[in-house]
Amino acid sequence: MTTTKDTILSAACDIYLLEGYKGMSMRKVAARVNLSPTAIYRHFENKESLHHQVLREGFKTFDSYLQKSLKGATPIERLHLAAKQFFAFATEQNKYYEILFLTLDHTVEHSVKGALVKDATVSQQFMEDRVRECMQDGSLHDDDPEEVAMLLLATCNGFFGLYVSKKKKDSLEEMRAKYARTFSRILNGLKR
Repeated sequence: MTTTKDTILSAACDIYLLEGYKGMSMRKVAARVNLSPTAIYRHFENKESLHHQVLREGFKTFDSYLQKSLKGATPIERLHLAAKQFFAFATEQNKYYEILFLTLDHTVEHSVKGALVKDATVSQQFMEDRVRECMQDGSLHDDDPEEVAMLLLATCNGFFGLYVSKKKKDSLEEMRAKYARTFSRILNGLKR
């Protein structure tokens, strides 16, 4: 069941993607969801708290996708599942993907950075842990887990960036197949 707060967050995401943080206002969000501006303030103290909650929800949603990969039986299977979950997040939660990975307004990031550092580093740490597991069991050769995780995340993010920017156009299934092959190529270069 969608709550008023969820509807407000969704509208804030839409406006943020169209106009950026500076173009987002409580009045615009209220108008988009057919509420009075006063009604928005019942849920969010101000524009900054609304922006903060949009980012927190995005990070929380991304983490919920990544956590599903822990069902894999082996470290390498968990790493492959993490890549699949990144794909699922980017294609099923495209608003949050764009906000978190492509359009985050760094001119206002400082105002929310302190509160979001933990949320923002969860995915990086999650991938580092998966990579470290693979190195410990011998699936991947020994290397710096942080740098290898960064390589994998950068590859995934760059792949989706090409599609979001409309530089590549494929069906979802073609995109999924290319993504799987791309990730496999990278992992094959890292295997023992």
